[in-house]
Amino acid sequence: MIHEAQPGSIVDDRYETKRVIARGGMAAVFEAVHVRSGLRVALKVLHADSLRSEEARQRLLREASALGSLRHPNVVQIYDAGECPKHGPYLSLEMIEGRPLDGILVARRRLPIAQSVAVLVQLCEALDEVHRRGLVHRDVKPSNLLISRTPIGDRVELIDFGIAKLGDPSQPKLTRAGDMLGTLDYMSPEQLLGDQLIDSRTDVYAAAVLLYECLTGEVPFAGPPTTLVARIVSGAKPEPLASRGVDVPALDAVIARALEMDVDARFATPRELALATLAAVGEVAELSLLDVPTGGMSIVQEHRARSRQNAAEARRQYARAPYVTPARIAAGDRTIDGRTEDISEGGILVVTEGELAAGTVVQVRFSLPTSGRVVQVAATAQWAKSHRNLRALGLRFEDPPDELRADVRRYVEIVGVKR
Repeated sequence: MIHEAQPGSIVDDRYETKRVIARGGMAAVFEAVHVRSGLRVALKVLHADSLRSEEARQRLLREASALGSLRHPNVVQIYDAGECPKHGPYLSLEMIEGRPLDGILVARRRLPIAQSVAVLVQLCEALDEVHRRGLVHRDVKPSNLLISRTPIGDRVELIDFGIAKLGDPSQPKLTRAGDMLGTLDYMSPEQLLGDQLIDSRTDVYAAAVLLYECLTGEVPFAGPPTTLVARIVSGAKPEPLASRGVDVPALDAVIARALEMDVDARFATPRELALATLAAVGEVAELSLLDVPTGGMSIVQEHRARSRQNAAEARRQYARAPYVTPARIAAGDRTIDGRTEDISEGGILVVTEGELAAGTVVQVRFSLPTSGRVVQVAATAQWAKSHRNLRALGLRFEDPPDELRADVRRYVEIVGVKR
């Protein structure tokens, strides 16, 4: 009998699951360790309900096929795929130490122009390779971009190819005419209308939506499907960037072209979009969105960190590192579910849809990063920020146990060194 994997499961006699990284509608992603080599991986396995769905199983296997053809620094790497007699099909993926872009936007609301463009350029690098291999991602959005650390700067990594369109005509179709696949605010007109003629320009549209959101803190068009379709079909244009505090007039024309309803009027490729964007701003910046610990860095990384973060580091008692895992906050008789974004010995950043006022004393429950043990610790909400439907909460631990502090300290030291 097939059972849903849990922390501590041995999948296919190859991987031991340590802790949950994320849970989606169809699958869960665990941090896992290869039982022989000790390699840390992100293991994607289906939920119990999805194990009974042939479509869900086929989508996971198609994701393996899509990733298997890709080798690019801005695309998550697949190591292995298989079928476990006890836990069903799985994917073994690169373990990325980083933060999802949507969480960064919650905490900051918008990014500087140079950083927004740096994100777009790296995303377009990824999409350029994806399309060259005959694939269309179809779900480009901030939560599917992880920002990871490298010795020469931060890097965008595109993840989640679960609804990617494969170029292999021999593969069975898993969608029907009229099906809508994607995330509403980032879906192109052809996706909203259920058009089967989806190509690289669909991802170009979503990339432009993402750029607009990074710049302004808002998506160009929002609302229920009928409202979105009506606005797009009527030829509505997004609010000018200047009206949202971004003074780069040349970017308005770039974004407007990428968001054209007529696919033939858009940029034909992500490369064209990126080049037009760079021409509009006139510079290429190093991507720098993550706060990094001072220990264990390369010389280049430490020099850059010192030059841009001296003031920030001076305000912090503890170094911190990106860390993503589900978290549950108990505030009186309420519980709020979310995910962590980064962690230090002194506290944790949580992204959630729930409301929590600064100064509230809570209990926060989450898995420790190196041992995987679930702990519950008292914390105080230091601050709260909102972006669209999400909240970022800065929680300060109150008298954390020695085990927590030692575990987090070790994790921060490990993550500080790029593998």
